[in-house]
Amino acid sequence: MKVHVHMEIETEPEVMQMANKIKEATGQSIKEIVESLIRQAHPLTTTTTLAIIIPVFNESKAIHHNFSVIHERVRMDGLHCKFLFVDDGSTDDTWNEITKLINDYEQVSAIRFARNFGKEIAISAGLDHIEADRYLVMDSDLQHPPQCIKEMMAMMDQSGVLIVNGMKKERGTETFLYRFLAQGFYKVLKRTTGLNLNNSSDFKLLDHKVVQTLRTFRESNLFFRGLVDWVGFSKTDYFFSVEDRTEGSSRFSFAKLMGLALNAIVSHTSKPLYLTLFGGIAFFIVAFVLGIQTLINYFLGQAVSGFSTVIILILLSGSIINISLGIIGVYISRIYDEVKQRPKYIVSEKIE
Repeated sequence: MKVHVHMEIETEPEVMQMANKIKEATGQSIKEIVESLIRQAHPLTTTTTLAIIIPVFNESKAIHHNFSVIHERVRMDGLHCKFLFVDDGSTDDTWNEITKLINDYEQVSAIRFARNFGKEIAISAGLDHIEADRYLVMDSDLQHPPQCIKEMMAMMDQSGVLIVNGMKKERGTETFLYRFLAQGFYKVLKRTTGLNLNNSSDFKLLDHKVVQTLRTFRESNLFFRGLVDWVGFSKTDYFFSVEDRTEGSSRFSFAKLMGLALNAIVSHTSKPLYLTLFGGIAFFIVAFVLGIQTLINYFLGQAVSGFSTVIILILLSGSIINISLGIIGVYISRIYDEVKQRPKYIVSEKIE
């Protein structure tokens, strides 16, 4: 392929002006055009197929533009990709937009949930419904930069690992409170489960062997990042900067963060149950000491009012009992959910 370009340009402003005109006319910078021409002239010989799984929920306003950016990037990088959208029961026009994308682009498929099951289940469904050599999970809002995909693939090729974890260099435009709670969550999770997921994300590249293992999990309460860490296999970290959302704001509220934290801890450890035992032992020690004090005062003939002490003991014991029952109740509810053996998700529509 030969490209002949003739331009009579004498000054730097004229160069910049010409570059801007080319970008306006083609939608690409000069660098991107040159890279594309080189790849067309010398296509990659790799036959490794990559399945990109994109869970979405109420993303109708931005999904078409965002996917065009993702698709163009992987095309320029010469990657052999298949795309799978998982519509997690969106209530807006997201499914119709996905249908348009399937008509406009090749190698794009989608499944639609009958209702909202949550992002963790959507990722699991995506891994179940597509076959490839490698699998990449990413968000549709471009906060997981598509330009990083090629580097993650190269990292897996060079290191020979089966998992490349996308790790956040910084937490983007999140509020101070959200960052504080997130850091606290990861510290508690590490202490209770041993999982070190600080600054981790769902942006992960997985080998087929890892996905085959994840598919064997039948539990309905999943924590994707925790499971990927728990299954083991060789892994490495890839650090990236979180991009700003192009449309709207994050739907991951404080309540959802607390729900995710509870789900992650309960799904990976039974240690909170031991808090009831330790609380009972601590209360017994306090009661034993106060009991000895009361007996000493009684035999010495000293008057003991005791009213405040009794009230405090009743409140303390009542609190410990209720907290213990609450912790036990959470685990019993999880057992109840699992023994029902209902399907993890329900697919209402599928387009291939």
